[in-house]
Amino acid sequence: MKPYEWMLKFTPQTEWIEGKGIFLWLAFYVGGLGGGLYLVALYFDNFLGMLISWFIVLVLKGGFHLIYLGHPIRFWRMFFRPQTSWISRGLYFVTLFIALVPLQFLLAYFAPGTKLEVMVKLAALVMAVGMSIYTGLVMNYMVAIQLWNSALLPVLFLLCGLAGGFGLMLGIGHFQGGVDIVAIETGSIILITAIAALIAIYLTSARYVGSAGKQSVAELLRGRVACVFWLGVVLCGIVIPSAISLNSLLGGNTSDAMLLTAIICEIVGGLTLRYALLKSGFYQPLLPITLY
Repeated sequence: MKPYEWMLKFTPQTEWIEGKGIFLWLAFYVGGLGGGLYLVALYFDNFLGMLISWFIVLVLKGGFHLIYLGHPIRFWRMFFRPQTSWISRGLYFVTLFIALVPLQFLLAYFAPGTKLEVMVKLAALVMAVGMSIYTGLVMNYMVAIQLWNSALLPVLFLLCGLAGGFGLMLGIGHFQGGVDIVAIETGSIILITAIAALIAIYLTSARYVGSAGKQSVAELLRGRVACVFWLGVVLCGIVIPSAISLNSLLGGNTSDAMLLTAIICEIVGGLTLRYALLKSGFYQPLLPITLY
């Protein structure tokens, strides 16, 4: 792009999705997935699910963030801006979650049923919800990108994290046993339906935020990101998992291959949704234009 073109044309943001920004995209996703899995596992009182969610946050989210940072040994400075920065608040969510979950496990073993255990569980639950929504809050705070200026974005990411958590819990319950599979599949269908409706509402409203929002939606639906959106988000993230869950609920035979397909598709759907939204975010040009 020529130096002056950002004043005349819609400029895509690249910092969070190209080059090292790929690792930030992955960190955003696995944080929501880890938080969503913890919430689902806590509801079903499944120790393995909570342990896996803790591992996802500690190793994957923490690792991707450290790779993204230009000076990883200075990351501690982000702790000192919670009053103004959602990145800083997100770091608190992650750090406290990593600290609270092992404490919860210890209390569940040595002091089960005590008020302290309940308080620690509640605190870990709040941190998990915070991890699931803070990516949407970070993006929503970027007022220069109209596509992201929606209060629906944190809710959408929370639902996507829960859907991914239900998908992983389905696999855990299938191979470990002791989990209500019907309840998981029913919850998955409800969540996927809600996500599909919320995406439609979100994109419809984004068209009317401004010309940059309209350009971003066009990029998603029929531009260079359309293939990712229709194949990754719609087909893999919504249609295939819903069809497999419905087949199982209606008494059809669900093989291990179908189960694995549903889990992979839900993960792909969550990943591609964040990728598509990050990739299609446009800055408004400085000079006024009319979008036809």
